[in-house]
Amino acid sequence: MERMSWLSKLNPRAAGQRAPRSASLQSPVTADPETCLMVFKNHWSQVLRILERRGCKPAPDDLSAVRNNTYQMLNLLAEDRPRGEAARGPILEFVASENLLERLLCWHLQGDFTEERKVEQLKLYEMLISQARQPLLRHKSVLTPLLRLLSLCAEPTSAPLENSLVLLLNQLCVSVAKEPSILELFFHSHTDQGPANLIIFSLLIPFIHHEGVLGQQARDALLLIMAMSASNHAVAKSITDNSYFCPVLATGLSALYSSLPRKIEVRGDDWHFLRREDWIGVSSLVLFMNSLEFCNAVIQVAHPLVQKQLVDYVHNGFLVPVMGPALHKTSIEEMIASTAYLDLFLRSVSETALLKTFLRFVLLHRHDNSTILDTLVGRINSNSRLCMVSLSLFRTLLSLNCEDVMLQLVLRYLLPCSHVMLSQKRAVRDLDIYGKTAAKFLSLIPRCCRPESLPPPNREEEHAAWSKGHGSPNVDTSSVVTVPKPSTPSRLSFFMRQQSAAPEAAGPVPCSPGTPSGSPCHRAGRWEEVSELDRNYLEYLRDARRSIDRCTWACRVWSAPYDGEEPSA
Repeated sequence: MERMSWLSKLNPRAAGQRAPRSASLQSPVTADPETCLMVFKNHWSQVLRILERRGCKPAPDDLSAVRNNTYQMLNLLAEDRPRGEAARGPILEFVASENLLERLLCWHLQGDFTEERKVEQLKLYEMLISQARQPLLRHKSVLTPLLRLLSLCAEPTSAPLENSLVLLLNQLCVSVAKEPSILELFFHSHTDQGPANLIIFSLLIPFIHHEGVLGQQARDALLLIMAMSASNHAVAKSITDNSYFCPVLATGLSALYSSLPRKIEVRGDDWHFLRREDWIGVSSLVLFMNSLEFCNAVIQVAHPLVQKQLVDYVHNGFLVPVMGPALHKTSIEEMIASTAYLDLFLRSVSETALLKTFLRFVLLHRHDNSTILDTLVGRINSNSRLCMVSLSLFRTLLSLNCEDVMLQLVLRYLLPCSHVMLSQKRAVRDLDIYGKTAAKFLSLIPRCCRPESLPPPNREEEHAAWSKGHGSPNVDTSSVVTVPKPSTPSRLSFFMRQQSAAPEAAGPVPCSPGTPSGSPCHRAGRWEEVSELDRNYLEYLRDARRSIDRCTWACRVWSAPYDGEEPSA
């Protein structure tokens, strides 16, 4: 069963972005603080002469001079650090006294503040925040011009500006995650985004469903904010009341689902569910699964207020209006595809709240006066392929060991116990002597020898192919060969009977030329075959034991034992 692990993949900077400090071509500043401050003031004096010219549009040479000197100043500021017990370094003190960054931004705004110049400013701040040797965001002289610049870039119209904006926002979220107390400074700052909004949050929302590195950086940054909101009620309240995060994330799934392939072509008669190898080459499905995985991760780390709003939007904004009609298409191919997609989604979701939402949709939502579950049950007696895909979905539902699912599919038909004689109802609870003996032997296994983790079983089936069209994968399955192995008792006994009843029918064991049939090599080959069968049988028993343990553990919180007496019919 596929499970999500977003946090383990969280990386504040994607590959291909700025190299770390140790890899930079520019050597770090090693001069003493007084010398660095003197050099900084020299650069500022050159910039100040240009800034104080009034009444004329900046010439190209002026822009170049300001850009070069600003770059040198911010490099020096990044290397600045507090001395002794001082709260900030000498260069930062000078920046605050001169209101340097704010004056620079105001000068840029006097002329034509093109997107190219916005990109330059964003890159400078990203370099400064990522390489600073002291906390900068807590200081108003740095934070105020930064927030003003972000508000000016709220609606990027070019790819370079989008990339620079998201990279800076990602770096800001990483810095805030290291020092959560400064999140309040962004929350209460008066910007063009409104005093009640987190500007870094609202600027990231439009990039939630983007593909590639840009979308991944935006989702990583948003997830860091979500993790911080778990312990900050004010931030969580702002997310739910004053942002479109949850509706954009949930309803975006609807738009992404509409681009998925409507038909799945299979190359084997036994295919009945989607594996990762099947869909990893389908760009539209990869994008959808990334967004679904992000939903799962948000619910995992966010505040309960955000969790509740998000699962409600997933149910009412995606499952009911999109998945419901998709499961009731008139085309057999489309019904097969939608059922396989639902099965994949259920196998991929791991958070309880989101899983409950999917199960509530399957068990309770009615489409054309029939629940989704009843519709799926009715398809078992339909087209063979649709029947197999539906059975695979039921297998996934049953593997969840959910009481409501088991009650609807199985237990409600057994509760009356009409198939058991009245005098024998008490015997339903009795264990046979062999079961008790086996349980006793199993209880003697030392704790150190018991499996601590129960890995999900692997499901080996044929690959799926996709109908020709945009986003179709190129999966080479010519080398995939499914070899049946006698992994169950019945198949094991069948192979053993065949071997003992017709030994002469067995093919010769590969030996060196001239080896007689009764030689040790021949006997060793026969023994290896039997040993392989024994290993398969023991592995089957271990797998069955793990399944029983997993089921027992999951059912420990059920409301009733369903033992023939409780609950009563």
